[in-house]
Amino acid sequence: MYVAQERRAYILRLLQQRGSIRSAALARELGVTDETIRTDLVDMQAQGLLKRVHGGARYILPQQGHDSAFRPDCQLVAPALDFIEEGMRVYLDAGALSLVLVSQLADRPCTLITPALELLSSLTAASLPHRIICPGGMLDKESGLLESHDALEMLKTTWQPDVAILSPPALRRDVAAYRSTIRAAWARAAAESARKLILITPAEALYAHAPHAFPLPQENTIITENNLPANFNHPDTILIPYISAEDLLQADSFDY
Repeated sequence: MYVAQERRAYILRLLQQRGSIRSAALARELGVTDETIRTDLVDMQAQGLLKRVHGGARYILPQQGHDSAFRPDCQLVAPALDFIEEGMRVYLDAGALSLVLVSQLADRPCTLITPALELLSSLTAASLPHRIICPGGMLDKESGLLESHDALEMLKTTWQPDVAILSPPALRRDVAAYRSTIRAAWARAAAESARKLILITPAEALYAHAPHAFPLPQENTIITENNLPANFNHPDTILIPYISAEDLLQADSFDY
């Protein structure tokens, strides 16, 4: 029997992927009542796991002091923490998973390198012990990244990261792909220059496609969910649990 905690972990995964969800659509998808979903969302907001809005909920980042052990985003980034030591230089890709990682890294002061303005803004606003390297350049408004050929070259030399953390929207065993040309250029430079490459991504990226691809170094670690494609094979893969709507519908009953 699947219990409320597993249903709520599924809700959190949808929020991570979509940013927001509608209560009525979620109730139909899971085959439960609207009241059950409302109860879930009320309890989850009280735990600091989401923000309720009219008709549904929206995604929020993990908050200090709240239990995030079963949040899919926290589960995805948790194995990456084992590769990061105090004092390291860490390149962070754009995207929510980098923000989640930083929220879990407060006790390990590092030098964080990122061209992503959203992440830089969050780092500036938060009271964190990390040093921050902000590569200069012109702002590309579409991607939210700073663009500079000189900064890309410095990432390979002066700023060479000990660890690069990437979260590509499309991933194969030996190829990563992005929808943004600039994000792909930064990710490629980081992948080629870092001493250790970690790719953190939901398993849906293993089924996806994106136009701007580049080959990955032979040695890299992929952290993803355990619903892998049938032909997926990678020598260094770390898996986290995955619960689908179909899994929940197969349960005999719910713990309301």
